[in-house]
Amino acid sequence: MITRLLCILFSLGLLVATGLEAKTSPGSGETSEAKSSLPADKDSQEAAATFEKAQKKYADGKQRAAKRLSNKIVRRHSDSSFAAQALALKANIYKDNQKWVKCFNELQRIIDEYPRYQTFNKVNETQFDCAMALMEGHRGRILWVFPGFKQYSTAIYQFEKIIENAPYSNLAPFALMNVALLSEETNDIDNAIDALDRLINYYPQSTLAPDAYFNLAKIYSDLVKGYAYDQGSTRRAISYYEDFLVLYPNGKYTGEVEANLRKMENLLAKSRLDLGDFYYYYRNNTTAALVFYNEAITTEPDSDSAREARLRIEDIESGVRPVSNASIIRKLLGVR
Repeated sequence: MITRLLCILFSLGLLVATGLEAKTSPGSGETSEAKSSLPADKDSQEAAATFEKAQKKYADGKQRAAKRLSNKIVRRHSDSSFAAQALALKANIYKDNQKWVKCFNELQRIIDEYPRYQTFNKVNETQFDCAMALMEGHRGRILWVFPGFKQYSTAIYQFEKIIENAPYSNLAPFALMNVALLSEETNDIDNAIDALDRLINYYPQSTLAPDAYFNLAKIYSDLVKGYAYDQGSTRRAISYYEDFLVLYPNGKYTGEVEANLRKMENLLAKSRLDLGDFYYYYRNNTTAALVFYNEAITTEPDSDSAREARLRIEDIESGVRPVSNASIIRKLLGVR
């Protein structure tokens, strides 16, 4: 009996000892949770302390030390809320030194890696400042001494990135207009047309929409080579000038638009008259000639080309046979 009682007590003692060991072991839930929370708190505290030092260095004008500390935060505490602030501090340092490309890239890292950063609008505005600096002709340095090349293509990329980052911001239409202007400057007409077309379609209420219509019409007007060439650009210029007058009858470009519209319409009427003359004089095809003569009259009724087209139509309706230079030469030479 006593022996059995001693065995039971011994067994209970083993059970109690095993339970205590389980509570104090590293693998137990409570202790491991406590231990796992400590590094997180320590990491945050370390990041905060390092960022405070970086801010102080920056305020004291020690930018190199501030940048080194910021890099340390980004490298060691990338999951901390201070990482985005460290990138912003680096961007400010680059901005102070007019290193616009590096400044833009650091800000882009904030947008890509920390999209919930509280001062997103400020980041977007600073990126716009970087792109504007490049647009205005800022150049980097070669070997820290010689001025580099203008960076228009980089500015275009940055403006496009700004539009991608914040398509509904107030800066987006301005970025598109700048893309168009820079594309014209670099003779990339197709890209300029594309940017202006996006501006009038995506931001029709923007204050820049009238300028976009005017610039589009002007670009197409400049592409016109003359009445003897394809008139696709002439028709597009006329279309955008007409749209401008309908949408903005009291716009600041109204007088210039009306003058340019008449010029394009006269040119198109002249091209129709020229085609009509070709069929009338050289192909003896009065049906085709009448089509083009009527187009000349419809395009610009008050133009010189329209008046000449009316005279041609009267001759055709009167049965007057055309006398071309070629037929005159044949008659003189006695060739039928």
